[in-house]
Amino acid sequence: MNEIMSILFGLIVTVAPILVIGILGYIIWVVIKNKNGKTKLKLSSRSLLQIYLYLISFITLIVAVIGGALVMKVATSYIFNIPFSYPLQRPNSYYEEDMKLDEPTSEDCYVGKPIQFYDSEFCFDTSLRKTELITGITLLISMTILFSLHQYAIHKINQKHEIKNWLEKTYTFLSLIMYSVIGIVTIPLSIYLLTNYLLFEPNSDMYSTPSAPAMVIGITILTIPLWVYFLNRTMRLKEE
Repeated sequence: MNEIMSILFGLIVTVAPILVIGILGYIIWVVIKNKNGKTKLKLSSRSLLQIYLYLISFITLIVAVIGGALVMKVATSYIFNIPFSYPLQRPNSYYEEDMKLDEPTSEDCYVGKPIQFYDSEFCFDTSLRKTELITGITLLISMTILFSLHQYAIHKINQKHEIKNWLEKTYTFLSLIMYSVIGIVTIPLSIYLLTNYLLFEPNSDMYSTPSAPAMVIGITILTIPLWVYFLNRTMRLKEE
């Protein structure tokens, strides 16, 4: 599961540098053209402000999605059960068996204490849910506020001065690409993990519970509306 989340996180943080590089490349191109006197296009301080507002809006919305998914992950661990949100591992009984020592105790859990699931003992750190809940709420609230403030600033600027058409199109299209890629990955992955979780058949020899689907499902639920929103917004841009 950690590998899966690493892949998802990699997809999320990959598009942001692409946006930054694209904007910086455009700035460099404008500066060079202006120096050569081949274009009348100027990169004013207002243009730089607009670039900043769109860039921060792009990043804060991504982080807010991650925070929201983290909150949903913790919430589902209370609504359903812990294995739905967190993969659990058995105490290190195989080490004890190989060394011909006594049966494992709570000290055999490297992290947390044993809890009972599937008629077996698994290790779980009960403080993990509290830590992730605080982290998720912090990210969700703070990033939502920052995103709203920057969108409000874009709206106010657009009332007084026209927003650069290329900048709005770049922001919208890259956002569409971002949430499309995330959706394409997470939709089948969430179905697979949920099906695997529901059809899982425990046995006495299992070392861990099935991969927890909660985080991927949370990202999927939050991503699909954004995907649809930016798709509609991109289609409207094409008609202009």
